[in-house]
Amino acid sequence: MSDTVLRVSGASKRFGGLQALNDVGIQIDRGQIYGLIGPNGAGKTTFFNVITGLYPPDSGDFILAGKAYKPAAVHQVAREGIARTFQNIRLFPDMTALENVMVGRHVRTNSALIGAVFRTRHFKTEEKAIRERARELLAYVGIERYADFRARTLSYGDQRRLEIARALATDPQLLALDEPAAGMNATEKLQLRELLTAIQKDGRTILIRQDHCRRGARRSAEKSESHRSLSGRRGALSMSETVLKITGLRVSYGGIQAVKGVDLEVRKGELVSLIGANGAGKTTTLKAITGLQPITDGEVHYAGRTINGQGAYDLVRQGLCMVPEGRGVFTRMTIAENLQMGAYTRKDKEIDSDIEKVYGIFPRLKERRDQLAGTMSGGEQQMLAMGRALMSRPQVLLLDEPSMGLSPIMVDKIFEVVEDISKQGVTILLVEQNAKRALGLADRGYVMDSGQVTMTGPAEELLHDPRVRAAYLGE
Repeated sequence: MSDTVLRVSGASKRFGGLQALNDVGIQIDRGQIYGLIGPNGAGKTTFFNVITGLYPPDSGDFILAGKAYKPAAVHQVAREGIARTFQNIRLFPDMTALENVMVGRHVRTNSALIGAVFRTRHFKTEEKAIRERARELLAYVGIERYADFRARTLSYGDQRRLEIARALATDPQLLALDEPAAGMNATEKLQLRELLTAIQKDGRTILIRQDHCRRGARRSAEKSESHRSLSGRRGALSMSETVLKITGLRVSYGGIQAVKGVDLEVRKGELVSLIGANGAGKTTTLKAITGLQPITDGEVHYAGRTINGQGAYDLVRQGLCMVPEGRGVFTRMTIAENLQMGAYTRKDKEIDSDIEKVYGIFPRLKERRDQLAGTMSGGEQQMLAMGRALMSRPQVLLLDEPSMGLSPIMVDKIFEVVEDISKQGVTILLVEQNAKRALGLADRGYVMDSGQVTMTGPAEELLHDPRVRAAYLGE
């Protein structure tokens, strides 16, 4: 058997006028862990998508385990022996963890449709074997106890592990992981490293696409320009007035209580950080505030009135806007069209002017204004998601993990923009895994654990609290 698992030469890919890949080559030897690194926009995600069949290449030779393969479709590439995970989690949310892994095994099954319909003996035997193998893999990645839980109810870190288990179910020759540590805290990253080391020792070959190349990277040369009119005021609120307040908030997923009686408030002009481990309930809290997740109990007040049950689109009209975890851009629309969508609630004549101001904040978006959003890197999509939110001229901006999966240079850029937006008077509630950067920027902070607020206070005090430093800063 060849010692080379994957060899690619001359890979090229163009999106309209953008040459995303130009004569790229790579060689990956068996039993090793490789990292694919580079700044946002370098072509890493495009290369990942090409070798795994998501994007058809314009040219190139692709050889897997000594045999030529054509990356024409993801399921075909998976059958050939390359399994992947995604930068933004793509599980089947309403299937159980066990069912998700069983689905991953389908490329190695032999029963045809007729066997499934008539439940033949061979089908039943094969289904039993698939179920047993799926349980083994859940145990292997450390989440067997959640086998019968719906995937969407798992914590973020456990969903990452579930994706890896599903990929391993295909018996891959190459495991391609796209930003597997994105959004994880220091402890979870250490646990992931131990898991990947174990996978390697068991004979697997791993390719990791990673933006975090090194610590202490220089700051981005791009500087944000003034955007005062993007922080348009909506009403005369006093400086001491509480703009956003939640009391006794409870949210459940089936029988699982994800948020357990949370109280939180944000005053006009504040930047408040909400930190905590994956699965603590931070994202669920933001979704409940914006009407994306039904509330079991409690109240949400915005600008002095209850907004329970209102839809996210209604709240945007009132000045409450969220940039979701995972960006949520319109992948089949261009950058310019995404920004125009951000202003869909507006009827004024300053929309074009505000788009130019967003381009001033994020020059890269202007360079690629006609590019489809789905072909952009993760960092570029984060820029677009924030720019789109600014187009609504928010009074209160909710940011859910804006630095997740970004390179150090891009993280610097995003936090510079967050700071500038705050200085312009926009009230911000920031959910962020990077506790040090978030608390360093905030006025006040809240710490969540297991669905409850366990600590609150001035951000500076939390930043230097030994309990916070030990739990979230790895010190």
